[in-house]
Amino acid sequence: MTNTYWDAATYDRIGTPMRGWAQQVIDDLALRGDETVLDAGCGSGSVTLDLRTRLPRGRIYAVDASSEMIENLRRTLDERGITDVIPVQASLTDFTLPERVDVVFSNAVFHWIPDDDALFSALFRATKPGGRLRAQCGGHGNNRHVLEAVGAVRQEQRFARHLGDFRDSKKYRTPDEAKASLERAGWHDVRAALFEAPIPFEDAAHAALYVRTILLRDHVARLPDELCDAYARAVVDETIRRHGAPYVADYVRLDLWAARPA
Repeated sequence: MTNTYWDAATYDRIGTPMRGWAQQVIDDLALRGDETVLDAGCGSGSVTLDLRTRLPRGRIYAVDASSEMIENLRRTLDERGITDVIPVQASLTDFTLPERVDVVFSNAVFHWIPDDDALFSALFRATKPGGRLRAQCGGHGNNRHVLEAVGAVRQEQRFARHLGDFRDSKKYRTPDEAKASLERAGWHDVRAALFEAPIPFEDAAHAALYVRTILLRDHVARLPDELCDAYARAVVDETIRRHGAPYVADYVRLDLWAARPA
């Protein structure tokens, strides 16, 4: 079962790379400003509000499975009196909106959802004929060095007794895999491409917070509180031991473009 708990405040503090990549995707959308957009996996809503600046006459349905993230976004919207962003707590594989959207936007989310057919079919159903999808997520080879270190660290007895046979469910697709899955769901004009985007962390403590909050959150959820920080720091230290300092999150991103036939 996927862990849907997210610490919204911590994510906002350390999610700078994701927000930067999101800006590139938003720029690439070249929005007119009056579209109805689905932010698929809106998280805490910081990127949703960035997207909103491009939609002065539009609206956004911000969907996320995490109640903590959606509640954080609702508070922000209430405080600012924003009514053209509609938060929706739901799984991206099973949701219903009041209307279909012109554009599906997503950033740093799809690799958390391993069921391609359910994901891309749900997004297809939510989109108007002639609508389009533009997304970016973790791609094939993402965080390879870090995950190699995880393989060693999780064998330590103090961690192994809690992690057992747990296997990380994140799915880092190749371009061909993603393209085939989107087309199977009905999308046309599909393009997919990888690019590398390594992020160094000069501060090992900051790196451990990133590992705990984002990369290995499903692992950490299975550990007792007193071992969570130790696990994250052990992974950072093992990665540095294998590949040298500083710790580098060796990101590989998958860009996706698709359209729903008119």
